[in-house]
Amino acid sequence: MTLAQRFSNRRLLVDALALTFGIGAWIGVNGIFVQLPLLVENAPEEWHLPVYMTLVVQLANIGPILYSFYIKYMSRAHDHLLIYILLGGGTIGMICLIFVHENTSHIFGKESSTALLSLMFVAALVGCTSSVLFMPYMRNYREIYLVSYLVGEGLSGFLPSIIALIQGVGGNAQCVETANSTADNPSYTEYVPDPRFSTSVFFTLLSVILFLSFSAFIALNTLPISRGERVKPPGSTEALPTDPDAAPTFKINSGWKMPRRTYIYLLVMMAVICALGNAVLSGVQPYACLPYGNVAYHLAVTLGAIASPLAMCIGFVVKNPRVDVLSLLTAGILALAGFVSYLAVKSPAPPMQHMWIGEFVVVVAWIIVSGLIGFVKLAITTLFRPDPGRGLFYTGVATQIGSLSGAVLMYCLVKFADIFVKYNPCDDFAGVPSS
Repeated sequence: MTLAQRFSNRRLLVDALALTFGIGAWIGVNGIFVQLPLLVENAPEEWHLPVYMTLVVQLANIGPILYSFYIKYMSRAHDHLLIYILLGGGTIGMICLIFVHENTSHIFGKESSTALLSLMFVAALVGCTSSVLFMPYMRNYREIYLVSYLVGEGLSGFLPSIIALIQGVGGNAQCVETANSTADNPSYTEYVPDPRFSTSVFFTLLSVILFLSFSAFIALNTLPISRGERVKPPGSTEALPTDPDAAPTFKINSGWKMPRRTYIYLLVMMAVICALGNAVLSGVQPYACLPYGNVAYHLAVTLGAIASPLAMCIGFVVKNPRVDVLSLLTAGILALAGFVSYLAVKSPAPPMQHMWIGEFVVVVAWIIVSGLIGFVKLAITTLFRPDPGRGLFYTGVATQIGSLSGAVLMYCLVKFADIFVKYNPCDDFAGVPSS
């Protein structure tokens, strides 16, 4: 089949609309996370901010739960109206972030980033609900457009990272002697150079992208050219297993079966991977990276966010990943996670600090672990996709259990355990221990 024949079978405008629609799924959450190197500098939570943000994302899973009740008890679901509300609310929330992301308030006697965390919840509500709403909506269209949507969803992590790379962080923090400093009593203050453009400009760019995504969905739902690419809803549903204990295996397809032990093993693997990728590593990242400088932290966050969707692209080539290979890759993930956690525990004085090799190692480690996590998650999902039972449902459950467990664990460790210590570059000059 020639290239012209391939494109003659589809409407490129519908491809573009589906792709742009997919970008809106997670761009809010991913965009706020890649701004962490700048946000932690001014937030009252300081280096604890990533842990609070991770918990907020987990709380946003109330969205899929409410949607499940909605489709169960409503005689007719109006999914397109719900998507209008979510994408419209996400766009408005991002616009509000432009102006109020630095606003704080006192809660229980402590200053908190209430505006940032509240609007983070709005962005996370869009992302979490998209998994049960946006993708199923694309079943209304020919299957070829689902790939376009998935590419767009991958770009929701890629685009904010590219913008953040262009933005930069201005350089590493510097210590400047204060006016009241004396030879007997030296005093220093931390100075952080400005990035190429501010966080407000960054959120403005994300607002424009989200508005385009919202507009793309309106066009996808209303334009005659896109409505002409719709298909009739399927007339049958997949059979579900009624008694999982009645047979020793779970059928994957007519020619291959997965042993129950492997089935459970992969679900546990998914839970562990998601606990690390969605909660634990983001919680320790400031302590593992910032002692090596703002630039190292910035590159670890942005390049790591790029590595994950790029690694997922391999999943479109590797159709049947082997379980033993996934086990080996998971072992590598655990080793790298242990390494960066060790660096975090050693803060404020990790090994190879103030050396270029230290910055290089921590950034490369973060890129590799992010890419491996993205690939393994997609590979496990690929193995469960042909399951005629509830394989994808169970992978979703494992994902949420792992993510929630990791978020609660990191909150307790960071909030109540005296394990991670913040690094202050000016303490090196003052000769006092960091706190």
